[in-house]
Amino acid sequence: MYEHVRNRVQLLGELRRVLRPGGWLLISTTHPTADWRHFGGSYFSHDWRDLPLGDSKLSIHYQRLPLETFLSELLAAGFVLQQLIEPRPTADLREIDGASYDKLHQAPSFLAVRLQRP
Repeated sequence: MYEHVRNRVQLLGELRRVLRPGGWLLISTTHPTADWRHFGGSYFSHDWRDLPLGDSKLSIHYQRLPLETFLSELLAAGFVLQQLIEPRPTADLREIDGASYDKLHQAPSFLAVRLQRP
């Protein structure tokens, strides 16, 4: 839910404060390219968007962030990047939903980073 927080500098500062030295933080989020493909416009946009939840009147309010901004905020807070993963579907998904499997192998949908507090 990182992209839903308005004051991420404060959030990251508090997370860094409570982690012991050598402790790690894992953040998983929507891949920035997935937002760009869904909403269009500039990949480098920092605008706030509302993503409708199915047929309901509810939506998820969040800020689009290019990868550069996402990582820069984390590193500026004093974390060290240990690993970045763009998860791909397992072969089991191919048997359940071949179209989704093919789509997720062509373009990333999620992003996970493992960070460490020095």
